[in-house]
Amino acid sequence: MEIKFKSQVSIALEQLFVALDRITVHLHRAQKTLVRLGRSVIDQPRRLQARRTKDDDFGKCLQDFHYATVVTNGDGRLVYANPKALDLFGVSELNIRNFSIDTFLSHCRILELRRKWFLVAQNERYGKCKISRLDGSSRVAEYVLVDDVIRRLHLYKFLDVAPPPGITQLRFSAKNAN
Repeated sequence: MEIKFKSQVSIALEQLFVALDRITVHLHRAQKTLVRLGRSVIDQPRRLQARRTKDDDFGKCLQDFHYATVVTNGDGRLVYANPKALDLFGVSELNIRNFSIDTFLSHCRILELRRKWFLVAQNERYGKCKISRLDGSSRVAEYVLVDDVIRRLHLYKFLDVAPPPGITQLRFSAKNAN
């Protein structure tokens, strides 16, 4: 009987050690996951600061363009617009992220698609479009669209912006004031 008891105890101890080994493996995996998550949380402010710096540099680069420039994300949401684009669309810098490019320029407003005489890169499109401003007025402009200028960011440049044909801009002069 004593031998049978010792064999049952040894079997139970073996099973206990196997179970402890399995628990140890799961605990090591959990520890690695927690360490990875902890590092991610610790590094997040640095990554956010690096992204902000990159966005600021990108914005500063586009700030001085001589034409209206807009950057959209993959969903068409406006990410950045330089002052000339803000003026063109009639939007403030604070509200720019509330709009998509389709608010101002839909595919049905593309007036003319054409290729320039020089070779065009595969990710660039040229054309003429009608831009609807928030105040209800509209403008006609040539545009250049560069897809994926930076991963999932698209660049729109609007050139030769003018009122639609047949509409003259009102000019206020001293003669009209009297």
